[in-house]
Amino acid sequence: MQDNEGKGNDNPGKAASQLIKAARQTGLETTRQAVANSSAAMVKAGVEGGKAVSEIAVGTAAGGPWGAILSAAWSMRHTLYKVLICICLVMLVMVVILSSLPPIIIKSLFGIDGEKPDENTTIESVFSEMSEYVVKAVDEGYDYAIDKVDKLIEKGGYDYELSKEAINNMASGSAGYDVCYILAAYSVSKGIKDISKDDMISKLGKVKEKMFLVTTEEKVGVKQIPAEYHTYKEVKVKVAVKEGDTYKTEDKTLYEVDETKESNKEIEIDAYKAVEVETPVYSGSTITGTEKKTYYEKNGKETIKPTEEEVKYLECTIHPFDNTVIASAFGIKLDAIYGMLSITYSEVIENMASTLKRFVYSVTGGGESVPLTDAELIEFVNMQDCNDTRKHILTTALSLVGKVPYFWGGKSAPGWNDEWNTPKLVTAVGSSSTGTIRPYGLDCSGFTAWVYSTALGKDIGSGTSGQFPNTTAVAKKDLLPGDLGFYKGSSTSGWNHVLMFAGYDKKGNMMWVHSSSSGGGVVFNSPSYINSLVLRRPSGVDYNAKVDNSKNSTKTNAAGEPLYEIEVDVTHYCNCSKCCGKWAGGNTASGKKPASGMVAMSSHYPFGTQIMIKGTMYTVEDRGGSGIENDIHRVDIYVSDHNTALKMGRYKAKAKIYRLGR
Repeated sequence: MQDNEGKGNDNPGKAASQLIKAARQTGLETTRQAVANSSAAMVKAGVEGGKAVSEIAVGTAAGGPWGAILSAAWSMRHTLYKVLICICLVMLVMVVILSSLPPIIIKSLFGIDGEKPDENTTIESVFSEMSEYVVKAVDEGYDYAIDKVDKLIEKGGYDYELSKEAINNMASGSAGYDVCYILAAYSVSKGIKDISKDDMISKLGKVKEKMFLVTTEEKVGVKQIPAEYHTYKEVKVKVAVKEGDTYKTEDKTLYEVDETKESNKEIEIDAYKAVEVETPVYSGSTITGTEKKTYYEKNGKETIKPTEEEVKYLECTIHPFDNTVIASAFGIKLDAIYGMLSITYSEVIENMASTLKRFVYSVTGGGESVPLTDAELIEFVNMQDCNDTRKHILTTALSLVGKVPYFWGGKSAPGWNDEWNTPKLVTAVGSSSTGTIRPYGLDCSGFTAWVYSTALGKDIGSGTSGQFPNTTAVAKKDLLPGDLGFYKGSSTSGWNHVLMFAGYDKKGNMMWVHSSSSGGGVVFNSPSYINSLVLRRPSGVDYNAKVDNSKNSTKTNAAGEPLYEIEVDVTHYCNCSKCCGKWAGGNTASGKKPASGMVAMSSHYPFGTQIMIKGTMYTVEDRGGSGIENDIHRVDIYVSDHNTALKMGRYKAKAKIYRLGR
């Protein structure tokens, strides 16, 4: 059974595109001037009623009161009246709708910035272009943080290998910032005539060093120093032996140093001792004297083993994107009153960002489906009084907030589905959206099923009617993250909706995460009807199960059946001196030139071993230091440069071994 919580959503983005096209047909210059003249004033009203504005767009596309007015105009006797009234209405709707969007979008959309837009320019295309500028600016901030970590380790003289392994990169999991919010914040910071993408990028660039906070803690660790030894090769040596006033020669089998090797474990090797021998010096074919040379001869066996030394290393934490720098970059006091309105700059920005999201993502809910930043997600999860398994379920659920649309009848296998957000035909019956094209996503029960299958590999049933029998009653005081709430509404024929309990916020409000039709997708909120929910806990779930917090991979492969699965600790390295020391710039331990797709693992795995991690097949072609040699779960993935090695960070994942050796 699907979610009957609300009716399907109309597409304001599509409606706006139709209006823009109509405006261009009636006269782009006129519309441009109208928007330019009114935006500065109307945005103040529009941002306060962002939801109402987008609903005007929906009404225009679907009929409603605007459709009625247009119909009335069309029924007039004189064609000229029809045309004039329709043009005026279109322009009025355009101005009202677009004035609630960030002016930086409007300027590019209508060429108010002086650059004539292409006839196919849309809100989505302008937003995409602006997003690229914002992403690039934030990436520069991230690169700054990465470089700062490297410099701190180097400047302090800390052990690089231990420091690299200790990096806690909390910024690598997701973006952690909201492009719509940034565009809206910049737009309200200046008048429409003064804003430009170059100015926005410049201001973001000035706060790049504050975007990702880096904190450090000096620590002392024990580092294993590999035992170094030599191998020897056999040589035939002519030794000079003096007899009276002449010399004769004898052939001796001795040894000379061949290679220098290291061992990270205790091993027994052949021992050698140095010997000096007299070798002949010739003049023609006559021995005229001797010279001393040093060779080696076997001297039994010896055992060597690595040693340990205490070293200092730096534990660096790269924190998620700090959203407070946005207000700083644009000189905004978020709690100040905006213009003549009784709302703050913070509220104006949030409303404007939400309106932009509704146009770009076709989400017509109340702004509750905004993706959580890393910092917000981590903070909320850590607030909850529950075990790691429950927190893992909660983290999995919150990871989809604002990222996956509501889709009637939408189900999905564990892990991220690349088909989400792509247009699909709604085939499930029973909804006003049936038979329409919508961005693919999850319905309410599809979402709860996805969370449990992704987090724990547990099937809790399909549909609300299939999930309810697989649950047991739970009291409100005993609710924990991952428990479910079922809602009937006014229906008596079955359950209309299912939500997942997320926990309590700072004010003590009960928070829920669910895929909501009225919210447009996966939302995180405290619905008005929570007192009507029937509280349940899925049966047969081990809530003390060991969890793997690595990202899920849904990619398939054509490598046949794996030999076995293991959990691996993944790191990354390049061929530089910091990563490889004295072996920098050389070939891998297997003798090959380092290349993408190669990994370093313990000698437990023969060269040529194939291992799949997150859908990518790698081949073991290299070894590593003691941290790798002594840990069969460690995988060091080769990347092209040092900055990438640091960016990729460290994480745990499930891997499949497909072949041992060549």
